[in-house]
Amino acid sequence: MKKTRINFVWLLGLIAVFLTTTAFTQPNIEDHAHILDKETRTLVTEKNDRYFQTKEQPQIVIMTVKRLNKLTPKMLDHSKRTVFIVVGQKGKKRNVQIFSTKDLHSAFTADARGNILRAEVDKLRSPNNATFNQGIRFVFRACATKVDQQYQYALDKYDLTQSEQNKIAHPHSVALPIALALAFLIMGIIYFLRKYSHHSSISKE
Repeated sequence: MKKTRINFVWLLGLIAVFLTTTAFTQPNIEDHAHILDKETRTLVTEKNDRYFQTKEQPQIVIMTVKRLNKLTPKMLDHSKRTVFIVVGQKGKKRNVQIFSTKDLHSAFTADARGNILRAEVDKLRSPNNATFNQGIRFVFRACATKVDQQYQYALDKYDLTQSEQNKIAHPHSVALPIALALAFLIMGIIYFLRKYSHHSSISKE
């Protein structure tokens, strides 16, 4: 009887370990919209396999869904050390969003997430699937770089190069073209006002 009880406790322990390592682990890829290509899948799998060997075991998940709104992952509030890259698709339109768990909010501020997405906005808007996957791989690598910096991991081949990091740190801004246009407009107004003033003074003479 005692032996049976010990075996039962041992079995319960094995079940608990199994549930902890499988049922409650978020898959790295959930491609419901069938967007991700082989190269993207390989990148996601290999980088997360490296994370699994660390003490903290962070995770970067790519999910695709067949809608453009309500992209917040259901597991977001129940996960730790996880970044979610969610791609919504409906028809030819796509919407890419980045979400992070509370323990990674300092690394993934609204500005940081926005800069990552703006850095490859043309590719992320492309209707060509190969081009879009290039963009989504950049987003994944950018998120991986942020995670590696957060936990002070050594950067590897899956992370962004320094020039790519600079691209995110100084994203193209619509404010500059607008400022230049306004400057030219103001200069033009001043020029015409001076010309009109000079012409008026000559007429009076």
